[in-house]
Amino acid sequence: MRIVVLEGSPNKKGSSNLLADEFIRGAKEAGHIIEVIDAAHANLHPCTGYVHCGYEGTCVQKDDMELFQKQILSADMLV
Repeated sequence: MRIVVLEGSPNKKGSSNLLADEFIRGAKEAGHIIEVIDAAHANLHPCTGYVHCGYEGTCVQKDDMELFQKQILSADMLV
């Protein structure tokens, strides 16, 4: 199974990322493929409301979301 783990805490050593790390360890031990998205430290911009993000074309924002969207949509599970 292909699993994407979405981390959103700016504290890389905080409890949220600690829990994510434990999930990742167990999932890898079980043979799953893991990809991690560090949204807190990514190049992301807020939505501007142009509604082009997959509805009528590509998003007008040029940030990491295009890559993240592909990762999330191709995953079997999002954590």
